Amino acid sequence: MLAGGTLGLAGVVGGVRFLERPVPLDSGANSAFDWPMARYDPAGTGYNPAASGPRDDVEIVWQQDTETPMYGQTPPILVGGTLYVIDRQSLVAFDRDTGEIRFTRDGQYWSTPARAAARAYRSDTLVVSGRAGLLGLSAGGGYEVGDRSIGTERWHSHGRETQRWSSSTPREPSPVTVDETAYAVVPDTDRVVAVDASSGRVRWERTIGDPRSIGTNRPAVRDGTVYVSSRPGDVVAVDAETGETRWSVRPEPHADSALQYRNFRPPTVTDVGIVVPEQKGVVLLDPSDGRLRWEYVHGGNATDGSAAVADGTVFVTDGAGSLHAIDLESGEREWTADYGPDTDPVVADGVVYLGYQVSELVAIDAETGDRRWTYKGATYFTQPIVGDGTLYVLTDDGLLALEEAT
Repeated sequence: MLAGGTLGLAGVVGGVRFLERPVPLDSGANSAFDWPMARYDPAGTGYNPAASGPRDDVEIVWQQDTETPMYGQTPPILVGGTLYVIDRQSLVAFDRDTGEIRFTRDGQYWSTPARAAARAYRSDTLVVSGRAGLLGLSAGGGYEVGDRSIGTERWHSHGRETQRWSSSTPREPSPVTVDETAYAVVPDTDRVVAVDASSGRVRWERTIGDPRSIGTNRPAVRDGTVYVSSRPGDVVAVDAETGETRWSVRPEPHADSALQYRNFRPPTVTDVGIVVPEQKGVVLLDPSDGRLRWEYVHGGNATDGSAAVADGTVFVTDGAGSLHAIDLESGEREWTADYGPDTDPVVADGVVYLGYQVSELVAIDAETGDRRWTYKGATYFTQPIVGDGTLYVLTDDGLLALEEAT
């Protein structure tokens, strides 16, 4: 088996061309400013307490275009000094500080990758969903022999080619990783699996919902339990080690709703409870048994996006023109702010950042709901991620690094 770490060589040796600027072998070392998966952490909070971004105004530090258009809807991740981006044709690694492209590896990958430790390799594994199922990729990029990439793909699991995706952009629920285990929705199914990040071995597999299910959302993991929501209206808690069901609930639909179920979005897990957005509002469920603790009704039409939770406040869009801030303990409204699309807010240092496939990136004060700045330098934006004073966001013009304007 080839080790996944790069060899620290440059040039051509025996017909083998190694990466000119390899990803450092210590890239798996934990950094306080890493953003190693979609929504930052396994719980899905969208909040890194150590991170900060531009607060009052913004300017471009660097911008990097790529050889192929970056049409993806998925946000980047940050591990050590490397940013990883998925577009509809490839995995691209960028230098965090300069934007220089470290490597590009072709493949039909459809989700934001999630970084996992891999004891069998010298570098991390990036777990991603794609046309071929779930894949484990080398965070170091492998190496090249002629025009072929060797060692990029470490394993793949549940490999039948999915037919669900047919649009021009990739969008599948992103995997979640805890230590050396990845938890993911198998593409084109309502099955959730736990997979070893080194080998791809399936530790357990569960079907979520029932035959009426029309989609299973990104899982969230906290304190040894995996929480998964689906449409129509199920929320299930599963033991992270064994896959055994701890509880399953299906809250009653709204009395005035034309739907016979709750159109749940991905859960976010906190020490207070499980925050689950749905079409007309947000519910908080007790983590021990799934009973309803509070319900917040915004009356909107949310069909996408998830909630961010930071410093005791829930942030969620309603699909009808507003961002809502909700007290996590009580379910009471703190404020609302104008913001149109459904999306996944992220939070850092008292600022809520929002991006979507529209021509503006927005920063909103987390305490007051006041808009702090708007950036309109691209046709569309993905959700951003936040590092050490820098905001990283994928656009139709490439990857941007944004900092406080001077």
